[in-house]
Amino acid sequence: MNKSVLIIKGYSKTDVELINDRKIIQLYIDFFTSNAGGCFDFDTDFVILEEPELEELKTIDFLNAKDYLIVLLVGHGANKDGIQIFQLNKDVLIQPGQLQFDCERQLHIIETCRNIIDFELDIKRINRLIPKYKYGGVVKRPLTREEALLKFNEALSKSAKETVYIFACNIDESAYSYFFLQVLVDISIYIHEYYRNSIYNISEIFEHVEKQVNNLSKGDQNPIKIGDGNFPFVVTII
Repeated sequence: MNKSVLIIKGYSKTDVELINDRKIIQLYIDFFTSNAGGCFDFDTDFVILEEPELEELKTIDFLNAKDYLIVLLVGHGANKDGIQIFQLNKDVLIQPGQLQFDCERQLHIIETCRNIIDFELDIKRINRLIPKYKYGGVVKRPLTREEALLKFNEALSKSAKETVYIFACNIDESAYSYFFLQVLVDISIYIHEYYRNSIYNISEIFEHVEKQVNNLSKGDQNPIKIGDGNFPFVVTII
């Protein structure tokens, strides 16, 4: 499957916010390039833009030819008359829905409307645990990268041809301290390392993320998902 990840970092208001935005982006690069997240190749499968101008977005139309595209937006946003707004850079606001491509399978992950924080995040890298597990009394060999990639691509080829949007919070809510993006990766890695013999799609992962973000924010932040696509998101370790 011909797949890509498009990451757009929107406007960062402070130096600390810039550091944290980049840490979150690195967290997702680590995840998507790992066996857990689909074995995307950093050199060929990623397009990363920081506070781009509109003209720069016109240069990525080659993504229309992909079989599967993940779009990750990290930055400030708001809701205007029921429409999500994303601050692309200091002077430009866009609607995330404008970043629509012709490819048949698209997953859009949108982290916006967050509160400004004045401390640096302590982001744990996803390879923090040593993969040694017993299964049925036998120590099993973890999947190789080639095996994980094959499983991911096979599941992707069988998935529905849809577009799915996942928002960090609901309308009229704020996104707190990157809860959503961190929880999404944390839960995915937990499932990768402790679940067995399966692939979990984004809808299944989202159910867990929705509950944990709601708990962490004490009900103030409620992620929402639009679309029923069953794209693979996590490959288990064995």
